[in-house]
Amino acid sequence: MKKFILNLLTILTWIYQVICVLGVIFGIGTVGVGLFGLSNADFRDGFRVGLGVHNISDVQLIWLIVGLGMLFMVMAIAEFLICRYARLIVKNIKQEIYFAAKNLQLLKKLLISVACYTVGSIIDYVIIACNHELVNAQTQNYVYPNGITNGLLFLAVLYVVYLVFKYGMKVQKDSDSII
Repeated sequence: MKKFILNLLTILTWIYQVICVLGVIFGIGTVGVGLFGLSNADFRDGFRVGLGVHNISDVQLIWLIVGLGMLFMVMAIAEFLICRYARLIVKNIKQEIYFAAKNLQLLKKLLISVACYTVGSIIDYVIIACNHELVNAQTQNYVYPNGITNGLLFLAVLYVVYLVFKYGMKVQKDSDSII
C-alpha cells in the first residue's frame, strides 16, 4: 500500500507540474495579448469593464496587466517547485532514505517555495480586495481569505516538520558521535 501511495503521489506531482508549465505558457500569452490589445480602444474598455477598473489611465492599466501577470508567473513557478521538491522527497522515501541531509535541504526548499506561494496569494488577495467592483463581481470574496488561512496553516505545519527533522538529525549525529 505504501508503494502504491508513493507512486500515486509521484504521478500526481508530474501531472501538476505539466499543468503549471501550461499555465505559465498560457499566462505569457494572456499578458502578451493584453499588452498588444491595449492599442485597441474597444479592447481597453472591455478590459476595464472586465476587471471593474474604470478610472485608471492606460499606463496604470499596463502596470496592472504586467503586475498581475508577473504575480501569476511567480505563483506558478512556486507551485512547480513545490511539486518538484515533494516528488524528490517521495523518491528518497521510496529508496528508504529518511533522515539524510539531502532530505533536509529538500524540506528547506519546499518550505521556501510554499512561503513564496503564500505571499503571492496574499498579494493577489490584496489586489483583488482593493477593487470592490471586482470582488463583488466574483464569488471569491470568501474563498480567498480561506485559502490564505489554509496556506499559512500549511506553511506553519511544514515549518514545524522542518524544525523537528533538523533537530532530529542533530540529535542523531550527536548520538552517532557518542557511540
